[in-house]
Amino acid sequence: MAIDVLFIHPGDHKKTYQDLSKEFSAIAMPVWTLLLANYIRKKGYSTAIYDVNMEGWDETCASELINSHNPNLIVMMVYGHHPSASTQTMPAAGKIARDIKAYNKDIPILFGGTHPSALPERTLLEEPIDYVAQGEGFYTIEGLIKYLQGKSNIQDIKGLWYKNNNSVFFTSPAQVIVDLDEELDGYAWDLLPNIEKYRAHNMHCFQDFYKSQKDDFSDVRSPYAVIYTSLGCPYSCHYCCINAVYGKSLIRYWSLERVISWIDTLVTKYGIRNIRFDDELFILSPKRVERFCDMMIERSYDVNIGAYARVDTIRDTLLKKLKKAGVNWLYLGIESGNEKVRADVNKNIKRDIKSVVGLVQNHDIYVLGNYMFGLPEDNLETMQDTLNLAIELNCEFANFYTVMPYPGSKLYETVQQQKEYSENWHSYSQHSYETLPMPTKYLQPHEVLRYRDDAFQIYHSNPKYLNMIKKKFGERVQKHIEKMLSVKIKRKLLEMR
Repeated sequence: MAIDVLFIHPGDHKKTYQDLSKEFSAIAMPVWTLLLANYIRKKGYSTAIYDVNMEGWDETCASELINSHNPNLIVMMVYGHHPSASTQTMPAAGKIARDIKAYNKDIPILFGGTHPSALPERTLLEEPIDYVAQGEGFYTIEGLIKYLQGKSNIQDIKGLWYKNNNSVFFTSPAQVIVDLDEELDGYAWDLLPNIEKYRAHNMHCFQDFYKSQKDDFSDVRSPYAVIYTSLGCPYSCHYCCINAVYGKSLIRYWSLERVISWIDTLVTKYGIRNIRFDDELFILSPKRVERFCDMMIERSYDVNIGAYARVDTIRDTLLKKLKKAGVNWLYLGIESGNEKVRADVNKNIKRDIKSVVGLVQNHDIYVLGNYMFGLPEDNLETMQDTLNLAIELNCEFANFYTVMPYPGSKLYETVQQQKEYSENWHSYSQHSYETLPMPTKYLQPHEVLRYRDDAFQIYHSNPKYLNMIKKKFGERVQKHIEKMLSVKIKRKLLEMR
């Protein structure tokens, strides 16, 4: 029996993270695919999900999936752990599409997600696919199913790019979902065969490592869930591509009653404790967050939540409740230690970073500091400013990124005009062998990458940091970090120097 839609979540975990994939990186649920699959089946269509990051992919998978599901349409939403991870997922998605077409060229394939939405025509021409959904994809996929069933005209489908006789056509823009509660009321968690095996990022569970009976701490990092409580972002930082899907800077919310009902299900039905909110900014509306905390505190769940926030949206009055509600980690976009560098990419932080980080930590909430090396105004001195600030803040963990001009971002528009950046999509992956940062006005890509890799080692091997880690989390976490530092990821760009 044929199903209407097979959703394949693409990825290549090992290639993306190299040897870090074995123990240190997360394996996150395909959150957008789960929303889509639930939406489609509520419309009366049959569907299934295959998550490559969890189940793997080899030359036999295409034939096995097609023979077992006999899908009328295959959909791949090209997303990763965060918005910028869409482009780095494109090579894996392309490989899967080629394997499917090699086995059965007649099965239609649609790509959606951040990268395809930013570059729809190019994606359609470069990849062995039939359609691209520009935008969120919900209405587009529903319309395409009807068209493939002979129930509508292709021009009636909103947000669809398609090929005809080697020419590319676009129907018309799709509108975003307005009422999230009504139209996107849940996730198709029941379609994941191994829901209990998803794994949180190592740092997300540092405070629980002492409970673990395993050397890789997998028993405290799984199961793991990712959900949204809102979609979009009201800001427009030049390096960010999140709003490529939505067409403009905006934010929409699910009701807190809906969000809490999802957490109820995750905790009581699936036994999930580790949860990440994938909202670009969960800590944005103080009244909303406070009410969320009150609702969670009433339930007394033993959950371990991580959420994103801006430095200037943190309020002292919220922190005590956040901790009591189970929010143990806040992820702060600090980006640069140099105000001029931040301002140049429209990242304006209106509060004192040091005081805010200290405030969070004083409430026993841990901080993941996110930093970027290679912003357009960066030179060696300003990157040292960033590293100095990171060391001074001494957050419980730090992500150090190199700057990439992700399609859909303002930086991508800039490098397109200058025609000076590689468009090998593998090179957009932060931890891959092919990583290629964007040059700054003063530095070459190899200088930025070498600085970033050295900075990661310097920060996490700093005695001040390791002593803090041992004091807060214990010796097992300290040794885990030292083991992580011993994993040397390879860089093609640096091998050439």
